[in-house]
Amino acid sequence: MWKQEWNWPMQNKKNRLNIEKVIAESLKKQNKQRREFQLFGRLFYLNEPFIFPIDVAAVIDDIETIIPPHLFEEVDQIMVGDFDFLHDKAREGEYRDGAIYITNQIATEKDLVENIVHELSHSIESKFGHFIYGDMLLHSEFTGKRRRLKAILEAEGWELEHNFLDTEYDEEFDSFLYKDIGYIKLDAYISGLFVSPYAVTSLQEYWAVGFEDYFIGDREYVRKLSPQLFNKIEGVLYYDN
Repeated sequence: MWKQEWNWPMQNKKNRLNIEKVIAESLKKQNKQRREFQLFGRLFYLNEPFIFPIDVAAVIDDIETIIPPHLFEEVDQIMVGDFDFLHDKAREGEYRDGAIYITNQIATEKDLVENIVHELSHSIESKFGHFIYGDMLLHSEFTGKRRRLKAILEAEGWELEHNFLDTEYDEEFDSFLYKDIGYIKLDAYISGLFVSPYAVTSLQEYWAVGFEDYFIGDREYVRKLSPQLFNKIEGVLYYDN
């Protein structure tokens, strides 16, 4: 009489894979229910949970892999929630009073990483502001690009009423870029000048967008396009007290 032989090694392997799958799903479920996390030892707190499914633990792993921990010296905590001051400014994130605030309406893990790195760059300004802006090299690079953009827009027939040499953020100027021109058209106009349309809006955003692109975008492109900006980022990264 034929009798099937039991394949113990194969069965053990299947059992082990099933156990690992159960553990992984359990950890994933726990992370979804968690509100408190740690990013470089700093509180990462979900004041309100994300509307969309976001793997916070994976985001933290990504950030701790790409960003050196000493750059978080000016950040005490990261807070996620439905904050009025973000709604009022139509922003997804903001750095203020030692904390990074992020809207809970972030759609993807990639968006969350980008927003945290972007706001991290603004926290760095509070410590390294003089180094970044004091010698006016970054200012000169930025205003030079603004002048060239103005010439391009005039050649394209745009009527320009805004001061392109004003480096501070101006809501009307931002609206002109975003609504009147539109970021799709603007992206074509700024080719070879700025890494993204939002970098045009102010000197501080020029710094922040470049910082973001240095760590999670095309670092070599930042170096070629904006050498002074690249040097400032590297200067902060390797700053010697």
